[in-house]
Amino acid sequence: MNKPLIASAVLFTLSSGNALAADPKTEIERLKDRLEQLEKAQDEQAKANAPASEWNKYITVSGVVEVEAGYADPFAGDSESDIVLATAELGVTAIVHPWVAADIVFLYEEDETDLEVDVATVTIANPDGSWHLLAGKQYLPFGNYETSAISDPLTLEIGEILESAVLIGVENSGFHIAGYVFNGDLDEDGDNQIDSFGATAGYRFENDNNAFAANVGYINSIGDADALSDTLPSSEVQEYVGGIAFDATYSFSDFTLIGEYVSATDNFAADEIAFHGKGAEPSAWNLEVDYAFAIANMGAVAALAYQGTDEAVALELPESRIVAALSLGIFDNTALAFEYAYDTDYDESDGGTGENASTITVQLAYEF
Repeated sequence: MNKPLIASAVLFTLSSGNALAADPKTEIERLKDRLEQLEKAQDEQAKANAPASEWNKYITVSGVVEVEAGYADPFAGDSESDIVLATAELGVTAIVHPWVAADIVFLYEEDETDLEVDVATVTIANPDGSWHLLAGKQYLPFGNYETSAISDPLTLEIGEILESAVLIGVENSGFHIAGYVFNGDLDEDGDNQIDSFGATAGYRFENDNNAFAANVGYINSIGDADALSDTLPSSEVQEYVGGIAFDATYSFSDFTLIGEYVSATDNFAADEIAFHGKGAEPSAWNLEVDYAFAIANMGAVAALAYQGTDEAVALELPESRIVAALSLGIFDNTALAFEYAYDTDYDESDGGTGENASTITVQLAYEF
């Protein structure tokens, strides 16, 4: 899952004390940031009169560690509690040429993901230009999934897609558009071809007082999303089902408003993902408000979210969720977060339990 990226945004917000800091960046802006990090490291090394090796002239290392303690009272069965290493992520970026960057991200999630190469990409872009190419294993730009909570939003559960792809994009005056192709996990009529594709477009604006970002995305095979592909009985489907995603983020003063909607554009076959005995057309949405403030000289972010799904009972997702979270920047790059989530399941007539569930989570996170 793409959660470590979200954790990094929250930690950066806590350290800056400004909700605007969590606004997502474009590929060219990320490349510029990485170049600046390398230049800063080289300057610090020069001031210290330390000899520069070839390794640290071109490579930066970053990472996130998240440890969580949780208590859950599920829809059915006994309550549970546990302490887990929720995330251990290590990223390596190499920039030998100003136009080219290579990124490798290793990820481990206890009880969820064995140690693996989560992301491995090559980015080609003119830092002073408007175009970029991104090739490799990557999270496709379908949905944004921004949150200041600990848990992933329900939109991510339906729409997050990790695939090896080639993406080409253009950015200019705050606008950006990109298209990508890939060979997904699903095959239509037994064909194993590069026949999956998607596109995204959006606009960003930011000044000293407020920031706004909005994106729209389309993909011709939303079934390649992790949660959906795990639910499908086979990797061969009768036909691809498309998906759409909309998201918007607006920050002003110390507040950030987040809205997102992700949905299939048609029904799956009834024997693939069903709802009420017919093919399901799953969708999810998230509405969130964040407030950045200070407690005893510590940066803090409070978040309140209301989320929901439709025709997603086969995915074992709740029909609605209310989330309240508080994150504290207790030290530099270190956050202590608390979250309470209250879920309501689908009615029994819809295939659910008709019950409620609650989860309490405490997380200690460190970014370097």
